[in-house]
Amino acid sequence: MPSVQRKDIDNTSALVTVTLTKDDLQPKINAELKRIKNKAAIKGFRPGHAPAEYIKRMYGSSIFGDVLGEMLSEHLTNFLRESKLDVLGQPLPTENQQRYSFKIDSMEDEYAVEYEVGFVPAFDIQGLGKDQTFERLTASNLDELAQQDLEYARKRMGKRSDAESDIIETDMVKIAARELDGDQPKAGGWETSVSFLVNSVTDENLKKEILSKKKGDTLRFNARLLESGHDEEKYRKFILNIPAEDDRAVGDWFEGVVESVSRLEPADLDEEFFNNYFGGGVTTPEEAIEQLKIRIRSFYDVRSNALLMREFQTRLLDLNRFDLPDTFLKRWLQYNNESLQPEQIEAEYPAFAENLRWSLLRDRLKEHFNIFVSDEDLRAEYAARVRNYFQAEIPDHIISSSVERLMQDEKDVSETERQLETDKIFEAIRAEISIVEKAVHSDELHRILDEITKKAQQEQAADASLRETIE
Repeated sequence: MPSVQRKDIDNTSALVTVTLTKDDLQPKINAELKRIKNKAAIKGFRPGHAPAEYIKRMYGSSIFGDVLGEMLSEHLTNFLRESKLDVLGQPLPTENQQRYSFKIDSMEDEYAVEYEVGFVPAFDIQGLGKDQTFERLTASNLDELAQQDLEYARKRMGKRSDAESDIIETDMVKIAARELDGDQPKAGGWETSVSFLVNSVTDENLKKEILSKKKGDTLRFNARLLESGHDEEKYRKFILNIPAEDDRAVGDWFEGVVESVSRLEPADLDEEFFNNYFGGGVTTPEEAIEQLKIRIRSFYDVRSNALLMREFQTRLLDLNRFDLPDTFLKRWLQYNNESLQPEQIEAEYPAFAENLRWSLLRDRLKEHFNIFVSDEDLRAEYAARVRNYFQAEIPDHIISSSVERLMQDEKDVSETERQLETDKIFEAIRAEISIVEKAVHSDELHRILDEITKKAQQEQAADASLRETIE
């Protein structure tokens, strides 16, 4: 009879030895030989009439090896399933195995193969309960942000007009300019129309001089100071309007007359503006601010929740420091990717182990809260994406056909399912613990978000090679 013996190395790894006797193997080997004999097309023999010894001589060693491997795997898998071990990776044969011959005519009395198995020890999730308090950051300056959005909307829907008597910082100025040679126009020099926003001028003295002018006035200026961040190619193309094929040398100083001053007049806060921008339901500036605050609050809620989820992850990992089979996992990583160098595994392993801990803890949370993403959940998510894309009422059959097409992408479906699981885990944790909201300025909220995002990107890069191995 086959036997399986387990010997624990520590609380995260064990040696499991599977032993098969000749009597265990022989019936399956004989059955496989008979199957091949009946089906094999062998030159010189009618199908099914090749001599048994001939079949054994041709296929015996191969069949023996296959049957042995299959039976070892079957009994090991059954043992691990019955043991209810949370196995990591796959069991690996130990390095000091006894060597066996696969000669079918001289089988050993028994075959014992030893495997190293890594697993996660049993643990109860800590950190869930009303005694656990978390801060949830929110934006404190919604009124200010709503006012800014309203002004931006007025500019977007405003109209440009020609200003005659002055120039202000938000104006677009157009100058009919000609290249100078010293204080005089250059003979045969470059002539062009230069257009720029006043508030993009980098030199404060030049900006001050421009603001003192009006349409029809003459201005002498260094064209390189009109906008910042341009390399030579962009300067020639976008400021001086010189064709790419024209390689003439052109100076920086120009003189010209202000041809036009284009000024954006914000839209009036009237019925037309409210209807066009909000689509109805808003009739006063106060109602517009409240409507915009709803949108802004929704925008920051997503980010606040992302920060809160990060806090959940950090604290739960701190409170659930279960051991991992580190030695086994490093060997397993090397086994699955021989190109990995030991030094690389050592360098990336701490980040890999931390990501693995969260993945395992996340799976335990799914079990704890009995979280499941149904096909209906997935379809609802994809339908919401379709509606959001069109930003309009569309027929149900269009939504349905779009969802069917999108769900053909198995990778995207898998990623979407995982995101929905994460959302459900977040809501489940949120219901278990205590939350105190803390309002901070939106600038501070963005600073924290940027900091966390950069840290997350660094963490993801820290074990990239090892994660690629297991993926």
